[in-house]
This record gives sequence, C-alpha cells and structure tokens, in this order.
Amino acid sequence: MLAELVESLRKILEPIPGFDFIASAPYIFRPFCLLIVLAVASGIVGVFVNLRCAEFNAEALVHGIFPGIVVGALYGGIGQIIPGASICAIFLVAALVWASRSQKINESIIATVLTTFFALGIVISLKKGDMSGQLESLMFGRLLDVTDDRMTQAMLICLFAIALLALTWKKQIVVAFDRASAPLMGVNTLLVDIVLNVAIAAVVVSASSAVGVLLVIGYLVIPGASARLVARTVGRMVAVGVAVGIAGVLLGMYVMNLELDHPVSPQASVALSICAMFVVVLILRFLYRVTCALVFSKKFSKKFSKKKKSSAIEAGGK
Repeated sequence: MLAELVESLRKILEPIPGFDFIASAPYIFRPFCLLIVLAVASGIVGVFVNLRCAEFNAEALVHGIFPGIVVGALYGGIGQIIPGASICAIFLVAALVWASRSQKINESIIATVLTTFFALGIVISLKKGDMSGQLESLMFGRLLDVTDDRMTQAMLICLFAIALLALTWKKQIVVAFDRASAPLMGVNTLLVDIVLNVAIAAVVVSASSAVGVLLVIGYLVIPGASARLVARTVGRMVAVGVAVGIAGVLLGMYVMNLELDHPVSPQASVALSICAMFVVVLILRFLYRVTCALVFSKKFSKKFSKKKKSSAIEAGGK
C-alpha cells in the first residue's frame, strides 16, 4: 500500500518543473522518498543524540549492526538486510544500555562492543569466500537498488523511531538537561535510555540498506549538531535538524544528476551534501553574529554620542 502511494505521488510530481529528475523513474523516486523520511527521523533523533552526547553510542550502533546485515544479505538475500540488522540491533541496544548505566567503564564497554560486532561481521562475510565486492556494497549501501519492500520496511522503522520519541518527549528532555534530578521527578531513566537507543538503532537499521553502515553516522550527528549551533530550544532544534536533513537530501539528489567526467556515488553525494549543510549553517551563524555585533555597536555609538552631547550642553549651561 505504501509503495502504491509513493508511485502515485511520483506520477503527480513528474510533470512539475524541478522534479523532472527526481520523479523521472521509480528507482530514483523510491530512494528519494526513503531519504526524506530518514531525514525527518534523523533530524529528531539526532537532536537528542547531541543533547545527550550520545554520538559514541550512535557510532557503536552504526558499526555494530554489521554482522546482522551480513547474515541477512548472505543467507537470506538483499531483501533480508533490514530484518537481520534489526535482530542484531536488539542485542546491541541491550549491551549499550547496560554500558550507559556504568559510569566508570562506559566508553570502554562501548568501544569493545563496537569492535567485536564489526569484526564479527567481517569474519562472517569472509567465511563465505571472497565477497569483497559484496562487502563494499554492504558497507556503503546501494541507494538506487532500493526495492518497494525495502523502502516500505525502512519507512515504517523510521516512523517507529519518531513515535517512540514522541511518546517519551518530555522525559527525554528532562534526562537530557538534568539526568541527576530526573528520578526525583518520577522519570524512569532506564526506560528513557532504552527508548533513545532503540530510536537510534531504528534510524541506523532503516538507512543501512540505502546508504550503508559507514555513512549513516552523518545522518545521526550532523542535523543535531547543526541545530545546536543556531537554536536555543528543543523544538527549534528539531525544526532546524529536519530542515538540514531534507536540504541535504535535495542537494545530494541534484548533485547525483550532474554530468561530470566521472560518475558520483549516490550515497556519497547525499552524505557530502549533508556535510555541506553543516558548513552552510556555520556560515549563516557567523554572518548573523557579525550583523548583530555591527547593529549593537552602531546603536551603542549613537547612544554614547547623544550622552556625550547632552553632557557638553549641561557643562556649557553651567
């Protein structure tokens, strides 16, 4: 049903100027729709990743689901990548939540989990023989090979991640800003940790078949980091994060269509475009600060000159 809805939307957008490339064929429009939904989910999840300083957790999940992807692809076909990654993500979330509860060896456990699971994935892939080409596609994804089934699975998982955070929204904010006082407010920090790690895992799993496991980290970190630079409230951070993600997807899709001497990887073009959005946000933030400084200095100089003039008049009157 979702695939049919996407195809209907493609036919509606196809004659509209500006969408001629994106909506020109189903194999281009499917990944575009998937990336838009992924941008919304990662924009929301990425904000809490940034607020909770959970980038290392996200990195561990990105690399840690690799054995699940390998097992799913090698023994069940490309269509089983998402189910395989989902099963592996369950064990990873359990390990990372347990690690997050330990204050002394938190990062050491996470690093161990990351290395162990990623190495296990490589060992399993080599067990089937020389799979170097297949291994590369699993690491970096195949954006234009997204099928209707994989698109549907990935979108539903993204929506699941959004729903989880929406249901625990206030609790996530409380833990992000004051974890020590959260239990006194009746917030179950264990449940909040589980929900956040599950949401991160959901974004990683949904993106794994499209952009691969190594480029997913950009979706989880860059939108939230960009939002942190220019927004002061969580709501505005989410809006900026989602906007950065969607802008990166649009730019990446059009970069992919450029006629160059050498073809550009679709996954790399989208990932680099999101990185470019971070640079754009940095530039806009710098220009905003310079403008504010100039306006403030101008107002201050006018106020100072008026005060100096009035002081001179008073002195002359005396």
